[in-house]
Amino acid sequence: MAAVGDVFLHRPEPTSAFEHVRESFRACDVKFGNLEGVYSRTRERAPSAGVPVIADPGNADGVVAGGFNLMSLANNHSLDGGTGALIETRDLLRRGGIAVAGAGENIAAARRPAVVEVNGKRVALVAYASVFPCGYEARAGVPGLAPLRAHTHYSPWEQNEWNPGLLPRVRTIPDEQDLAALREDIGAARQYADIVLASFHWGDFTRPFVLTDHEVATARLAIDAGADAVLGHHHHLLRGVEIYRGKPVFYGLGHFAFDLPDMEERLNQAAYLGRGDARTRRESARRFGDHHIGPRAGYPLLPFHPDGRLTGFAVLDFDETGVRAGFVPCVLGPDNSPRPVSAHSAEGARVIDYVEQGCREEGLATRFERDDEKVGDAFVTRIRAAN
Repeated sequence: MAAVGDVFLHRPEPTSAFEHVRESFRACDVKFGNLEGVYSRTRERAPSAGVPVIADPGNADGVVAGGFNLMSLANNHSLDGGTGALIETRDLLRRGGIAVAGAGENIAAARRPAVVEVNGKRVALVAYASVFPCGYEARAGVPGLAPLRAHTHYSPWEQNEWNPGLLPRVRTIPDEQDLAALREDIGAARQYADIVLASFHWGDFTRPFVLTDHEVATARLAIDAGADAVLGHHHHLLRGVEIYRGKPVFYGLGHFAFDLPDMEERLNQAAYLGRGDARTRRESARRFGDHHIGPRAGYPLLPFHPDGRLTGFAVLDFDETGVRAGFVPCVLGPDNSPRPVSAHSAEGARVIDYVEQGCREEGLATRFERDDEKVGDAFVTRIRAAN
């Protein structure tokens, strides 16, 4: 299996986007990604949307050509074009042979696993979003995504003094109904599937390496409930990896090919992510620092910090003994297409070093073995528990 993070193609020739990873993907039975946007000609902007990520349906041809057969639709852009555009996008992917999870015409459909069968084995995917605009969640008779919400609690670091304006300590409290749904969905999928995957759109995209307590607690709960692997995304920067109870947790797979043309114009129109009056701009600059979203010279489709050009895909091998995890480092060039690089090269070493730093900063006991094993024509760095 190959698993990537956020995917959204919006370019003149979308079918060539994944040409550099085509051989590697062909060597894998299952190819997973998170579709971070909407493909539709009929759009009705959701009032709560930040900057809508919407493109002409022809761009979906590139996603299908990339070989993906399993995708999540649970993310903060899945209803940018309204409920009709969401259903249109889901049906478009299905017609292309891609099984989808995480969103649908009601909450039951959004929670329903996507299933693919390969080599006599059944693989089930459950998908949820923890980061999304209010109103994007599905309900009994309303289309939307499968939510996994949490309430945020802010408290002072020092309990023995008054200090107005000091940045707080942040803790999260899971929504009990959403947590019960997660356990129920994984347990139900476990009854009929040989492999159960859990996908989550979560985390703090404003800072590198950071994992929230919500991410760590939820990932481990999903494994405890019966998931064989956890696949996280949303941060737009790679995060650390953990082997928990012998199962891999990829906290943040970054973005694999996420096209955002004319982003600055759209941000200004929406007065979003720090666009606005002088005070808003100053506060945003302090919040994001060098990791602000905005134009980057030479990268017209990727308005993120240069570290956002470091990406890759997880490699998961399942057999009767369990699961082996690995990672293929890739880099995004000015064309915003992922290109595999060996961990022994300077570019590849930089990617793996970055993921290793994410592990160190969050105390994840993980070891990366930079060997010469291959999937297709790409080199795999194997990932193991360090203890």
